[in-house]
Amino acid sequence: MLPIADCHADTLSRLLLLEDDQMSLYLPQPKHHSDYPRMRAANLRLQIFSIFTMPYEAGHYGAVRSLQMMQIFREDIRKHPDLFALIESKADLAQAEQNPDKLYGLFSMEGASPLCGDLKMLEVFYRQGLRAIGLTWNHRNELGDGLGVGSNYGLTPFGREVVQRMNALGMVVDLAHINEAGFWEALELSKDPVIVSHANAKALCNHRRNLNDEQLKAIQAKNGFVGLCFAPSFLNNDASLASIDDAVRHVEYLCEQMGPDHVAFGSDYDGIEQVPRGLETVDRFPDLVERLRGLGYSEENLYKICFGNVLRVYQDILK
Repeated sequence: MLPIADCHADTLSRLLLLEDDQMSLYLPQPKHHSDYPRMRAANLRLQIFSIFTMPYEAGHYGAVRSLQMMQIFREDIRKHPDLFALIESKADLAQAEQNPDKLYGLFSMEGASPLCGDLKMLEVFYRQGLRAIGLTWNHRNELGDGLGVGSNYGLTPFGREVVQRMNALGMVVDLAHINEAGFWEALELSKDPVIVSHANAKALCNHRRNLNDEQLKAIQAKNGFVGLCFAPSFLNNDASLASIDDAVRHVEYLCEQMGPDHVAFGSDYDGIEQVPRGLETVDRFPDLVERLRGLGYSEENLYKICFGNVLRVYQDILK
């Protein structure tokens, strides 16, 4: 079974809502989309954990909540060092490629309001293991405007500072959720590849969060990737009909537009209320891979989509 890298899941924010003794990825979580037993069943080797706070949790409260989420996974590592590991460097990534027996996690902030408009906070979170940031969520923050704002403004001066400092530190710039003006400005400003961790093709489903062909080509030219999102409203214009068939269609279209070197998975498990038929939980990843294999995708290209493209970009950027 091929290893899987999932570029976006909100599992830690779901765990943070539980009682202290239940706040663990290791424990079965039947009400969630993802937990350790099902991740291992899918051969999920690398999970990029979204560190997500709502707009009403902005500022210092959001910073506290973010650190609490990160601590959940660190505590699992402390209790089960044979099962879990945190990726902070190229050397850690090499271990993830070679070691099939551990689940490797990487922290990515979704919406940078917990930075509190202070560049020093970026350094604080970096020292705590943060290695990627989605500059905005759907709303406006100190860096720029999300797609929910409906503006044509690009990055703020602080947003430009953050992108440049992320490049210097070796952090991945994620352009999911940012408005189109901010997308183009950040893409041009970053000296490193950029990613869109969880989005699909606008040509197939006209959701505001999906990417048009010009954006897809730009991600390809920047040597980044797009992570296929399982949110039903991103897969089908009638979300109630969304299924694994739509996920396959989007993978095929993304590969047609960008090539298989720039397509990955970004499920958004535990961050979406509804799920597509056939992809209800994390242990269904192999079903999607088998569908693609049945369409004639080579093992080399399947490996890239499942794992290799994420590994390549993070290896290129991390210190």
